[in-house]
Amino acid sequence: MDEKKCFNAETLKNLEQLNQKVSELIKVQHKAGMGFDYVNAAELAKLLGESVKTIYGRVYNKQIPFYKPGGKILLFKLNEIEDWIRAGRHSSLDEIKSNV
Repeated sequence: MDEKKCFNAETLKNLEQLNQKVSELIKVQHKAGMGFDYVNAAELAKLLGESVKTIYGRVYNKQIPFYKPGGKILLFKLNEIEDWIRAGRHSSLDEIKSNV
């Protein structure tokens, strides 16, 4: 019986965490859908499934397009992020074979 309670408690905790992440992603997508062109580092991290630290590392190494209006807030334009993602596309094995 204790094992079942432990499993249920752990499952409930995991579901709550998943629900929170989904809610955060929905907020970011809603923001994008309402015409907001820019997201901050935390929102971008959630959208890409990366940590904020990784996003800041990409900015520091100039691997990702970003804006710093007034030198303070860090913003990312969504359509530029989409282009950046597409630029990193790798061809599938079938595509490579068909081009030979």
